[in-house]
Amino acid sequence: MKLLFLYFILSAWGSVAATSCKCAPEQSCWPSVREWTRFNVSISGRLIETSPVAKPCYPGPDNDNEACIIVRNNWSSATFQLSQPLGYAYPLNESCPLPDPGDEVTNANCSLGHSPIYAVNVTTEQDISRSIDFARARNLRLVIKSTGHDAMQRSTGYGSLSIWLHNFRKGFEFHENNPVASVCPETNWQGSTLTIKGVYAWSDIYPEAQKQGVIVLGGLNVVTTRYFGMGADQVLSARVVLASGKVAIANACENKALFYAIRGGGGGTYGVVTEITVKTYPTAQVSTIDLVVGSTGEATTSRFLDAVATVYSLLPKLSKVGFAGYGNWVARSPLPIGATAYTNLYGQSFTLLGATQPEAIKLFKPFREEIAKYNKSGSGVEVTITSSTHKDYWAYYFSRRDNDVPVGGVSALASRLLDAQALQGNQQDLRKALETISGGSPVFHTIVHHGLEAASDVKADPTSAVQPGWYVSIILDIFELQMNGTQVRSNLDTFAYLRNEIVPIYEKLSPRTGTYMNEADWGNVNWKDDFFGSNWEGLSQAKAKYDPEGVFYCPHCVGSDEWIEGKRSLCRVK
Repeated sequence: MKLLFLYFILSAWGSVAATSCKCAPEQSCWPSVREWTRFNVSISGRLIETSPVAKPCYPGPDNDNEACIIVRNNWSSATFQLSQPLGYAYPLNESCPLPDPGDEVTNANCSLGHSPIYAVNVTTEQDISRSIDFARARNLRLVIKSTGHDAMQRSTGYGSLSIWLHNFRKGFEFHENNPVASVCPETNWQGSTLTIKGVYAWSDIYPEAQKQGVIVLGGLNVVTTRYFGMGADQVLSARVVLASGKVAIANACENKALFYAIRGGGGGTYGVVTEITVKTYPTAQVSTIDLVVGSTGEATTSRFLDAVATVYSLLPKLSKVGFAGYGNWVARSPLPIGATAYTNLYGQSFTLLGATQPEAIKLFKPFREEIAKYNKSGSGVEVTITSSTHKDYWAYYFSRRDNDVPVGGVSALASRLLDAQALQGNQQDLRKALETISGGSPVFHTIVHHGLEAASDVKADPTSAVQPGWYVSIILDIFELQMNGTQVRSNLDTFAYLRNEIVPIYEKLSPRTGTYMNEADWGNVNWKDDFFGSNWEGLSQAKAKYDPEGVFYCPHCVGSDEWIEGKRSLCRVK
């Protein structure tokens, strides 16, 4: 309430000191055309005056039918969106939506909205440094866009300058040993490493790891997480362009607070990471058990959810013997799913690294018996269990991955890291929770079964800022509800349902764990605890040390609690 009052005060004062708020395009402090031109010359002409991706599909001077066809054909392609300065995988509050063919639209339906007004197509650290210096000197809002895979609007911002990292790529360097150890004795890794020079999607890095015959952990790859820990924990050293514009080396010996912060403490906050050296692991045979539970019709839904509850309750024990993997499920689908025409469907892959197919089948046998009991004649529920094996990790990965998962739309999300107690404790509470989160309308659930709580040989790294809940939980459960369009204001009832009905269920099931900020509700009121946990204080200290002026800002990031964001303003509250 105090912050809300202060926001009204700031809005009412037309004479707020210039240093209290970031400079906006409509203000006299905004750089002149001449200043922008000089800046552009200093970065070798890499400044882009941005335009919405779908702009060619709207009437006006930018209308271009051929360009519109390209946009329309590629709107749901992650690769295409990644290649656009204003392309976002999950464009919440999209201010220039792709119109349906035949729609009558006007220019009023397409604007920059809260997207950056300029972007720098950086290709060198000098480009990044000069962009930071320009934004800092002129008090501009600065955002960082790498892949654009973000549901929290962290790479957007009204009237901002964007550091666009898509083309900052300098290649890879594989090492049979750990070169960081020669300059930092406190680095305790003795294995092979990979130096990633520039900014890449992990899908671009994996072929290099495959070529070298090693495994790297990137993104949220739970099959390897179960054995080696979280991806951020694998970083041994990094080059970072700081808010001062200077380049720093961060590792276990040098800039320790920065090293801690960039490993799990959220992006777009402490600096721009331009290079990392990460641990790699020998590849190994992979064996999988694939489970499908399905039924058709409302009369079978209760029995189906009983089966889902049983699977959930078995996950801690499955984790303990080494299984991990991804799953998803939906209840009460309005349309039959697949060739089986199920309306209730649960599918999950249980994966073992370094195991043969017979070994996987043997380890899974006790769980198979528990699940198969739902496959009784007349129950309406069908259970199918199959197994497979792959010669190495990459043969498994490339056989399972989606080459270009559809993007371009948004959903209302809630999520929670669920611990063993939540899954195998009070089974009546779990079953009631599943009934609620199954949703009265179709809800899609994703299960990220990482199993770290049960992995006795994998421990949290105290020098890493990974959300502590990962290491005291078994799964990340993600609740996804379809939105009407991309605008929050058009989906207020949906978000109210999610926050009033679903989130409390999750919190009651697993109160101490929090969640994963990249797959969470953007409006989470407990975001500090849920996204950062006990790391908040240490991360705040790192933010104050390396960015005391608040050059870097993004919503729900460390340090964002010191700012109030309005429709056309970003102002300090201190």
